[in-house]
Amino acid sequence: MLKNLTDIFEKSSPAREKKLFLGRRLIPLLISGLIIYYYAREVNWSELRHALLSANLLLFVPARFLPLFIYLLVDSYLLKLLIDWFHQPLPLRKVVYPRAALYLLALIHIQFSNGGMFLYLMRAAGLKAEKLAGMVVFRFAWSVWSINFGLTLALLATWIFGWKFYSPLGLGLILLGIGVIWASLALCLGLVFYHHRRHPGAYHRPLWSIFFLARPHHYFKVAAWTLLLALIGVANNYLCALSFGVRIPIHELVVQLPIAELVAAVPIAFAGLGTTTFAWQSLFRPYASPAVFLSLTIALPVTTYLARAVFALFALPAATKDLQEAFGAKRDSESPPDPEQKPGP
Repeated sequence: MLKNLTDIFEKSSPAREKKLFLGRRLIPLLISGLIIYYYAREVNWSELRHALLSANLLLFVPARFLPLFIYLLVDSYLLKLLIDWFHQPLPLRKVVYPRAALYLLALIHIQFSNGGMFLYLMRAAGLKAEKLAGMVVFRFAWSVWSINFGLTLALLATWIFGWKFYSPLGLGLILLGIGVIWASLALCLGLVFYHHRRHPGAYHRPLWSIFFLARPHHYFKVAAWTLLLALIGVANNYLCALSFGVRIPIHELVVQLPIAELVAAVPIAFAGLGTTTFAWQSLFRPYASPAVFLSLTIALPVTTYLARAVFALFALPAATKDLQEAFGAKRDSESPPDPEQKPGP
């Protein structure tokens, strides 16, 4: 089964790009190694060994694996909803299994997995690239605005209850960032309202047309599912940190975790190794020693990719046929024309 999936992607990539893959893998590995070496220089090795051996694996493993599985299901469900609303119905199994199977490409780089899923959905759902990109942009924008709503609530609670708040960035910079995100939401909704009132029949490019086609219940459903994922993410990271003896106040974790995730996802390191250490050591410094942070921030990305590999191997048999059909299909230019865009039910 694994060979079948490999063959699919070999056929869909030019031969000369295979050599680039090796370089793209080695450079992030080198960067990860350099960052980890930088932080390991000042670490007490006996303390690091003690942190690794004393970690509560009975708490850490389920706290990491279960939320990643829930994320896979909800992420796939949201993709299906967007395609159902703004294109045509697509069975959930045709999204979940390929999504999980393509996690194998994340062992090279997460963007290869995302790119593979993008190409698969284009073929499987008969979507044009720009329209699918518009769905991705819509989902990303509402994810950012939804999480920003959660951050605002956390900061309001911090102020109302007088909780202490530590951040190397400073509260002013965080408030500025939250304000800018709220301003972008107001601008977007203002443009949508203006066009609905003044130019109801105007043509919009597929890249941003979904913002004008979507109805309030579409916005609220995407926001609600995104907030659920964000809450699960906070619980996941809190319990994982707790399993290493790191007690971070919940309100600080809620506000700074999105920043840590953003830094960890910067595509310069392999699997988030190194960048995760940099983010956690910088943002949550008062709550653990460098040795504990190093052990925790190596365990987090390693178990993430291990979990995704397990999901991929279980999903591969069910997904292989869908992947073969999609990547063996004709090019977009030969596929049926894209149905007229209409708002979903």
